[in-house]
Amino acid sequence: MFDIKKLKENPDINVYSKKQEINAILRGFANQKKPLIIYPVPFNDEYTTNIIRVNDDSINIDSMVPKSGNLKLIESSYLKITFKFSNNEHFFLSKLYNYEKDKEYFVFDIYKPIEILSLEKRKFFRIEPSLSEPINISFFLNNKYFETKLFDLSGEGFSFLLDFPVEKHTVLEGVKIKFPGGLPEITVRLEIRSVARLDNLKYKVGAQAINIKPAEQDILFRYIFKRQREIVAAMKGIV
Repeated sequence: MFDIKKLKENPDINVYSKKQEINAILRGFANQKKPLIIYPVPFNDEYTTNIIRVNDDSINIDSMVPKSGNLKLIESSYLKITFKFSNNEHFFLSKLYNYEKDKEYFVFDIYKPIEILSLEKRKFFRIEPSLSEPINISFFLNNKYFETKLFDLSGEGFSFLLDFPVEKHTVLEGVKIKFPGGLPEITVRLEIRSVARLDNLKYKVGAQAINIKPAEQDILFRYIFKRQREIVAAMKGIV
């Protein structure tokens, strides 16, 4: 099962909400004739099906095969749906629109989603800096200077907390990232890829480096490898 709210907080998630984008994803996936996995809510059953046709307001799907138990799809059920397309994992919410019997089987119409979440295939593992040795990040936005600490990072992406939202796809120029342990400071360009409001009223901002220079990425990897060794050692009880 998956949690839509937590998914949206993931900086590697893209949210598609334009009608043409949703149609392109659904029709592209339907052409591949790969399985679609459906989880009716509040039930915990898992069903496998296929997209037959993508209509203007609905999606026509084939008869569903339950992983276990009997079919539990009722009109009031919310549907959590997941599928893999273009090497990414996709998710959306829907509800039953209609159903009819086709020979010996049922086919179903579900509402077309208003948004699809797409989890990018991760190229690098994401790690969290040490609380005692944080990574500082500073930048200018709308001619104002901001400084905060990195929440986590990978070989090409970063996330940090702010008191205000930033529009997606905003490009931050001259972002300075200061590492602990005597590593040199690096300066990068970042594109905002995700913004999620947290329960503490702060915003978790995910950003991706744009054309990071090899020398800067080398410093970034040096920190990541060092921090990975620290985490492994702590897990083994060495430190």
